[in-house]
Amino acid sequence: MLRNLLLVFAVLLILSACQVGGPSSLPTLIPKEYLPTVIALTAEALPTLTPPPTQEVPQPTLTFTPTVEIPTLAVETSLPDVVIQIPEAAIQIVRPGPLSKIVSPTLLSIYVIPGAERRATAELWGEDGRLIYRQIFTFITVNKHAQIYKEIGFETAGVAETGRLVVRSLDEYGRVIALSSVPLMLMASGEEDIFFINDVMTPILIQYPLENVLVQGNSLSVSGLARTGNDEPLLVELIAADGRVLGSRLAGFSSFEAGAHNPFSVDVPFGVDAPTWTRVTVSERSGDEISPLNISSLEVLLSP
Repeated sequence: MLRNLLLVFAVLLILSACQVGGPSSLPTLIPKEYLPTVIALTAEALPTLTPPPTQEVPQPTLTFTPTVEIPTLAVETSLPDVVIQIPEAAIQIVRPGPLSKIVSPTLLSIYVIPGAERRATAELWGEDGRLIYRQIFTFITVNKHAQIYKEIGFETAGVAETGRLVVRSLDEYGRVIALSSVPLMLMASGEEDIFFINDVMTPILIQYPLENVLVQGNSLSVSGLARTGNDEPLLVELIAADGRVLGSRLAGFSSFEAGAHNPFSVDVPFGVDAPTWTRVTVSERSGDEISPLNISSLEVLLSP
């Protein structure tokens, strides 16, 4: 209580000293012996300016994520090898097989897709180019492949000679649809030595163009696969219904492996004034043979 009274007296004293007009010799309202005490109490009563507490700014916590190495996956970018299915040959000479030794009479066993009027022709040629045997077979079976199973006789020019058995099918205009042949040894007497074929795949496969397509322009691209006795080029011909050869070219192999079907291709120029049905024939030939060794064909419509 005394402390509060002393504080009030100090305030009154200060206010009275600030009055205008009077000198500073006003009487002291507080005894001198109490002044030190009043001053001390006044100072103690004044508010203390305390600096605000220092605030610690929180530092962000850095979290380090360990590096994870993702294993590299090996990706196969190469395309798988495409397996091309080689179809069966249109003509399959089962007996006698290539290089057989035959004696008259001999048995023929042949499977063939007949041509026009369900017909096919079998011929036996001697080494001097003479025709030894020829017969046209007409089939009544409705199966795709018909069979020739017949015993034939022949005469040789000497004790023995080389020969060739040729089987072909023709379309309604007399153009070759398919042809197959085998080399033989013709003997006047003795015992036969017959080989049989186990592989009936077509020797020549035309992959392009496709059958019965329309081809416009002045050139036809022909390509496919062929298994031939050597790397001699194939003969490609464009034959019209009237027998005219509208274009022909030799098709070489881009690579050659003996005993395998090797790729061939060629561009054959042609010229027609109107749409013309044309048979594209690809034939294997040899310089010492009169007849083609093998022929495959298909029909397309050529147009200007």
